[in-house]
Amino acid sequence: MTTKSGRIKDWLLYLFIAVLVVTSLWLFAIHQAQTGSSAGLPLKWMGFVGMSAIVFGGAIRDSRQLWTRRRFWISITIFLALHCGLWIILLLRAPVVPMLLYAVWTGPEYLLLAAYLGYFADS
Repeated sequence: MTTKSGRIKDWLLYLFIAVLVVTSLWLFAIHQAQTGSSAGLPLKWMGFVGMSAIVFGGAIRDSRQLWTRRRFWISITIFLALHCGLWIILLLRAPVVPMLLYAVWTGPEYLLLAAYLGYFADS
C-alpha cells in the first residue's frame, strides 16, 4: 500500500510528463508553422521518443526499490545521456529510420540497461 505522499509524488510525475509531451507537441507545431515545413510528423524522432520511454520507463518502474538511492539516478542519467547521444547521431545522419529498427532494438537495450543498473546502482 502506498502512502498519500507517495501517490502525490506519482501524480506530480504524471503531470510533469503530460506537460512535457503537450509542450513538445505545441513547440513542434509552432516550429512547423514558422518554417513553413510540411505537416508530416517526424516519425523517426517519434519512434526514438517512444522507444526511449519504453526502455527507461520500464527500467525505472522495475527498479522502484532503488529510487531512494542517489547512485541509481546518477546511473540512469549517464545511460540516458549515452542513449540519447548515440541515437541522435544516428537519426541526424539517416533520412529515414524503419520502425522495425526500434522494435528490434528496444528489447536488447532494455536488457543492457537492466544489467547496467544491476551492476552500478544496486551495489
